[in-house]
Amino acid sequence: MCSDERREPAALAIAADREGCGSTADVVLISMPFGPLLTPSIALGLLKASLAPRGISTKTLYFSLWFAERIGTRLYRTAAHSTSGTLAGEWIFASALFPQVHPDTEGYLHGVLEAPRSAFASKVLGAQPEGATELDGLLEARGKVDRFLDDCLERVIACRPRIVGFTSVFLQHVASLALAKRLKARAPDIFTLFGGANCEGVMGAEVIRQFPFVDAVVSGEGDLVFADLVERILAGDASIEMPGVYTRGGRSFVSPGDRYAWAPMVRDMDALPVPDYDEFFKQWELADLDECERTTIQFETSRGCWWGERHHCTFCGLNGATMTYRSKSSQRALDELVALTDRYPGHPVSVVDNILDHRYFKDFMPALAARRLDLELFYEVKANLKKAQVRLLRDAGVRVIQPGIESFSTRVLDIMRKGERGLHNIQLLKWCKELGVTPVWNLLWGFPGEPPEEYRAMADLLPLLTHLAPPTSAMPIRLDRFSPNFDQAEALGLTAVEPLPAYRYIYPFQPEVVANLAYYFSYSYRAPQDVESYTRAVEEQVHAWRVACGESDLFSIDLGTLLLIGDLRPMTGSRLTVLTGLQRALYLACDAAQSLSALQAAANQSSSGTTDVEALLQPLLADGLMVREGYSYLSLAVPVGEYSPSDTARQRFLALLDRGAHSARDRNASGEEREVVAFP
Repeated sequence: MCSDERREPAALAIAADREGCGSTADVVLISMPFGPLLTPSIALGLLKASLAPRGISTKTLYFSLWFAERIGTRLYRTAAHSTSGTLAGEWIFASALFPQVHPDTEGYLHGVLEAPRSAFASKVLGAQPEGATELDGLLEARGKVDRFLDDCLERVIACRPRIVGFTSVFLQHVASLALAKRLKARAPDIFTLFGGANCEGVMGAEVIRQFPFVDAVVSGEGDLVFADLVERILAGDASIEMPGVYTRGGRSFVSPGDRYAWAPMVRDMDALPVPDYDEFFKQWELADLDECERTTIQFETSRGCWWGERHHCTFCGLNGATMTYRSKSSQRALDELVALTDRYPGHPVSVVDNILDHRYFKDFMPALAARRLDLELFYEVKANLKKAQVRLLRDAGVRVIQPGIESFSTRVLDIMRKGERGLHNIQLLKWCKELGVTPVWNLLWGFPGEPPEEYRAMADLLPLLTHLAPPTSAMPIRLDRFSPNFDQAEALGLTAVEPLPAYRYIYPFQPEVVANLAYYFSYSYRAPQDVESYTRAVEEQVHAWRVACGESDLFSIDLGTLLLIGDLRPMTGSRLTVLTGLQRALYLACDAAQSLSALQAAANQSSSGTTDVEALLQPLLADGLMVREGYSYLSLAVPVGEYSPSDTARQRFLALLDRGAHSARDRNASGEEREVVAFP
C-alpha cells in the first residue's frame, strides 16, 4: 500500500492479527525475501487451493512484504534484481544462516561488488560494479535481518502449525533456510518442507544433506504430491517415500539411471485448482510500503516449452526436467481468467507461461477479444508472430509481451537455437509499435563461437531502429543450471564452469557442495573470445537508442498515389521522402519481410517490361528506410493508421511539409488545392 506515513513493523503485526492473519493453521506457507514484491506467488496460491477440498487449514505469509517495509522498496528491488552476479539478496541473509562464520565483508566488496568488468561482469548477466556506496545499503539491510527473522518466527509460532512450507525461487533461498533453522530450534516437532526452482534435482538433494533442519524437499512440480504428502505428515505416517520428495535417509533421491528423481509432472492442466491469493492482497493492503505501483495477478495457461522440446535454446535454464509442453483447454483458461479478475478486480494479469500456446490464436484469444474484458495481460511469446496475431493479442487485452528476440543476427540466433531470423525480430518490433503492444525484450551476446563481425554489422544497424522499443537489457549471456550451455558446456565451447564468485561469500562449504547448491555459474571460452571488445560498439548504440527512443520516429502515410515517409530519427535529423508508382508498391509490400524473387515476380506482373527491383530499393536502403538480410527486404517505417504519432512527431512532420521539402498537395478537378495529409 502506498503511504506517506511509515508505521513500525510491530504495528503491522497487530493490524494483521486484527484482520484474522494471526489465526492458527495446520499448514503455513511462506514467501521470504527476496520474492516478487508486486505479485502473489502462484505456487503458494495453487498449493493452498489444493488443500482446501481436504479440509486442511492453511495460511500464507508474505514475509517479503515485511522486509520491504523495513529496508524500503528501493533497496529491496536492488537486492531482488541481483539475480546473478552479486547475489546481494542471498548475501544479506547469509550471516543469519551461518552466524558462526565471520562475514568477509571486505572480500565481498572487492571480490564481487567492485569486481572489474573484464574479469567478472562481462561474464554474467546484470553484474554491474556497485562498490562501497551500494554496500552501505546492503549492510544496513543485513543489520535488520536478525530482528526481522525473530519477528517472523513469532508470527509463525502464533499460528501453531504442524507443517511449514517454503517456496524458494531465485534469491529466496538463504532467507528461507535462515528462518527454517530458527523455527526448528524453537519448535522441533514442526515439519519443515521446501520446494521451488532452488530445490530441483541435485540442488534439493544438497539442501537435505547440508541442512538438518529441513525435513523434506520436493523436486519439480509439487502439485500431484503436495496434498498427499501433507495428509501423511498430519496423520503421523513416517513413511513419506514419494516420487521427487527428498527426505533424510529416504530412498527417493535417485531414480533408475542414477538421475535425481523429480516429482511427477501435471499432465491434465485443467485439473489444477484456481490459485488462492486472498492473503497476499490482505497483507499488501496492511503493508506500509513506499510503493505506489499496482500489484499484478499471476495466471497460468501452460507449462514447459513447445519450442524447447525440439530445440532447447542454449542459454535457457528454465523447466529443468519439465520441458514437456502442456496447456489448459481454451474454455478452462478463459473461465479461470474470468474468475481471477472477478475476485481480484483492477489488477494487471501476468501470465507465467514460458511460451504462448500457438493454438490459442484459434480459440482462447478470439474468445477473450469477443468478451471485451478490458484486461491488461502479459504473455511470453515466440518472435515468429504474424501481424494478424499481434493484432489479435492486442484485441484480447494482451498489452505487454516478452518475445524471445535476443539478437538481430541470424548467425548468432542459429548458435543459440532460436530458430528465427534477425529480420523477423525487427519486423515484430515494428508491428508492436504500430498495433500498440509493448515488447519487453533482451539483447544478448557472448555465445561461444559467435562471429565478431556480426556485432560490427549490428552496431551499424541499431541507429536505424531508434523509433522502435529498445531492449530492456543488453548484456552477456548468463550461465544457468539446466541450460544446454551448462549441461553440454564442453561440447558447446565453454570451459572452467564454476559457481559465481559471490557464492563463496554465502555458503561456507567445500567447492563441490557449493557447486551443487548453485544455480548461476561463471565460465571461460575454450577458444578465446574478446567479447567486451567486439561488442563495445553495440553497447554504445544501445545506450544511444535508449536516450533517443522518446523523440525518435519513422512513419509512413499512404495517400493512394503517394507514400509519405516522415523520418525523425537522430541519424537523419528530419527528412521527408515521397514514394510513387512501383517504388511505393514495393515499400508497402515489405511491411512484412519479402524475398527479392517474390518482389521481382510481383513487379514483372504489374508492368509490361522487366523492372530492376534491386535498383528501385537501393536508395531506400541507402537512406535507412529499409533493411536487407541476404535477399530479403523489410520496410522500417510504421504505417500511420492504427499507429498514431505523438503530438511532437506530428508537429515536426508538418514542419517538413511547410518548409516545402517535398510537395504533399495535389489538385482536385476544379484546380483547388486540398490538404491530403490527415492523422488519425
